[in-house]
Amino acid sequence: MVAPAVRLLAALAPVALLLAAPPLTGCGGAPAPRVCAGAGVCGAGYCVAGRCRPADALPAPLDARRMLLPPEDLAVLEQNGDAAPAVPDAAALGRASTGDVVLLLRFTPPFGEDAEIASAFVVLQPAPGAPPAGRALTLEVARILEPWRSATATWGRQPRLSVPEPAAIAPRRPVTPLRIDVTSLVRGWAKRRRDDHGIAILAPGNDAVGAAYTMGLSQGVGPQLEVYVR
Repeated sequence: MVAPAVRLLAALAPVALLLAAPPLTGCGGAPAPRVCAGAGVCGAGYCVAGRCRPADALPAPLDARRMLLPPEDLAVLEQNGDAAPAVPDAAALGRASTGDVVLLLRFTPPFGEDAEIASAFVVLQPAPGAPPAGRALTLEVARILEPWRSATATWGRQPRLSVPEPAAIAPRRPVTPLRIDVTSLVRGWAKRRRDDHGIAILAPGNDAVGAAYTMGLSQGVGPQLEVYVR
């Protein structure tokens, strides 16, 4: 697993599943619902958008507005990658030969401080034609605590992060878009903290193949922030 100082569903069919998101705290608050990757692991609840939700959980209010935000800046930092800053066409998360990976994302939210965030996800699209990972991969998220730019960020020059927390499990199959629940982080943006500089997704390099996701440079759609706002 990445050291603390450096640690990176096709659209869910029923819209109700996409929106289901009881309050999540995490990242310093009460524990968020545990991560999952499919049915049969959540007891009496359901695995919805990568989290175990209560069986009686209601979808987000029908008046919630869906917003898709591309990153203002992104960087892919690979433990065994090139020393020079670069964003690849696709990032292989979890691949042992690549080593640990930290994906840095910065978004400019168009909603104000009074917006009520029903749920928020970072959505990663699988790279076209990429083989499935050898096994399911657990990913973590953290707040980025200091300014950074993709033009200068490398594995050896990366910003400080908050303590990472488990956020999603990328299943081996089916190879579908991955939603990583970042509701608690996006809700925290309303506080306008001076040490909020984006979202980091962390993946340990412990799989022979890894899960490849497009960065949207020459093919496919890159990472997006999917937010449901009231």
